[in-house]
Amino acid sequence: MSKRKIDGLKIEEVADGVLLVKQTTPPFYFSCSDGLIVLPKEGRNDKLIVLDLNIEPKFVDALVKLFGNISHYINSHGHMDHIAHVHAWEQQGAQILAPQAEAKNLLELKNFYNCYEFEEGVKFSSIQQFGQINGYIPCEHVSHFIPGEILKLGNLEVKTIALTGHSISHVGFLLQKEKILHISCLGFDISSPERDGFGPWYGFKQCSIDRYKRDIEIVEKIYRKNVEFLTSSHGYIVRKPEMTPFNYMTKKFRENEAKIRYGLESQDPEFKLEEKIDKLLKKDLFFPKKKMEGFLKEIYTFWEYWIIKNHLLHLNR
Repeated sequence: MSKRKIDGLKIEEVADGVLLVKQTTPPFYFSCSDGLIVLPKEGRNDKLIVLDLNIEPKFVDALVKLFGNISHYINSHGHMDHIAHVHAWEQQGAQILAPQAEAKNLLELKNFYNCYEFEEGVKFSSIQQFGQINGYIPCEHVSHFIPGEILKLGNLEVKTIALTGHSISHVGFLLQKEKILHISCLGFDISSPERDGFGPWYGFKQCSIDRYKRDIEIVEKIYRKNVEFLTSSHGYIVRKPEMTPFNYMTKKFRENEAKIRYGLESQDPEFKLEEKIDKLLKKDLFFPKKKMEGFLKEIYTFWEYWIIKNHLLHLNR
């Protein structure tokens, strides 16, 4: 281990002692998310402050060994790729902060199940298996904040930004003095401009495409006026004047809508909403469900149901 180097992690400085960290090989697809580490700086913070860096415990331990003790960990929302390993930061002494409506997901897997109303299509035993393969272990104590609240940690100010199209209390983070905007899981999920990914994700009942599009407008305005750098949970560091994130996320909405419209072409226009969804689900428009089995097929079917329904509700407005 050399300075700012840990095997299995990608560590890059964004600006002013703020690092973007990524676990290069997660144990499962929904197990990890990239996040920010604010290094100690005189007049700002005495210990590490970590924003939404959900990685395996062995890497948490290595980061603390390399950079020193942690005081606070801030979670962006309650999806599995943002909660599975947060307990490891708590074990290192961090106070865990999370948005109010989803903070409880960090404390118990049943809360995760109930929060997104999985019971409408998924057995709890399937979520237990899902939690197990992602390495989910609950935290012991979590404090909550209201999305939009400014968190003052020492002399570091973290403005939380409500971006609830993706999840019911999903937030981004604005570090005003450092000129960094972290848009969390909004949908910028590519490792370089020429790559492609899934894009914005809205596979729960509580998601909204209308809100999602407004969220993208909100963060674009902040990026243009207030910051120099943009980071996210699954993407690369963006520096002004690059506008790739906004063009990419908007493009993915168009592509997804085109999939839905294409799937509807062969349907009877008199079909009711649930009939349309049932027919579209059989086409595997978003996930290769025919190749899946067991609890994963059950969960992906649930997600695709809501992706399709949210699109149809948006198109019918």
